[in-house]
Amino acid sequence: MNFLCFGNKNNKPILFIHGMASTAMLCYEAILNRLSDYYVILAEVDGHSEQTNELVSLTENCDEIESYVINNLSGELYCLSGFSMGATMAVEIIARGNINVAKTHLDSAFLIKMGLMTKPYEYIFCKAIKRIQNRKSIPQFMMDAVMGKDNNSVIEMLYPNITSVTVKNACEFIYKYSIPEKIRDYKGTVLFWRGSNEKYPKKSAALLKKYLPDLVDVEIKNMGHGQYLHEHSGEYADELIKYLQNRT
Repeated sequence: MNFLCFGNKNNKPILFIHGMASTAMLCYEAILNRLSDYYVILAEVDGHSEQTNELVSLTENCDEIESYVINNLSGELYCLSGFSMGATMAVEIIARGNINVAKTHLDSAFLIKMGLMTKPYEYIFCKAIKRIQNRKSIPQFMMDAVMGKDNNSVIEMLYPNITSVTVKNACEFIYKYSIPEKIRDYKGTVLFWRGSNEKYPKKSAALLKKYLPDLVDVEIKNMGHGQYLHEHSGEYADELIKYLQNRT
């Protein structure tokens, strides 16, 4: 993994984990200037930047994030924020309880096990990314069904050098993920954002709320997967700051 740091280390630290097949900067560069009052760390997941090796295990990447926080931030985060794959990883990290996280922000976490559909979904996702890399179109009805109507954010945020091996290994973690019982012990606050045009994040929020009853589930109207972050980054940052500044 690799970590990109911005701002004054004496400020409250926020660590962001980006989405699958994207990059930390493609996801979060547009909001950095609005977070100048915080110490911002962008975690670059393996296989998702030129500075990292091909992804083998997201579990190991969660280990590395924990080690980074323990060794560089005394084991303390003011906020852990993740989008899509990164949000699933954030759930895993707060469930472990190895670092102290005061606030957790989840954007479109995927927490629904796919069962027998895991392999077909992996295959379809890898094929779709190859088509995008080769500048071939994907049927609009398929994009609408998976990402939300008229949503090109995922295509526009795609890391062009992503490999099928990295995508497959990421999917293995995400599509088979089970929320640990231990997450019930988490004492911080959790804010879950999801677009109204997303299917699985809605189910994921409902499932996670069974473990964390105080979770705040916010539906963003007329938004698909990644659309709020990518197309409305200013508003995204402003609403995130409201959460960060909220004392409860």
